[in-house]
Amino acid sequence: MVKLNGEEYAYRPGMSLKELMDEYNSGSPRLAFDGFVVVVNGKALTAVQAQEYTLLDNDTVFIVAVLDGG
Repeated sequence: MVKLNGEEYAYRPGMSLKELMDEYNSGSPRLAFDGFVVVVNGKALTAVQAQEYTLLDNDTVFIVAVLDGG
């Protein structure tokens, strides 16, 4: 199991975060990588790193929108 934004999801060995996101979104683009900060186990990743990240058991992932302010 992995936790994505506080919810648990089953994953397959070798599954990337992008593949999990594609399944999670399933036609509804609620979460993405561009314009978001992706944190895996407390470490921030770039959008490219996040898409390529291979999930491991007990990973904790947070995907949070970047807020631009003025």
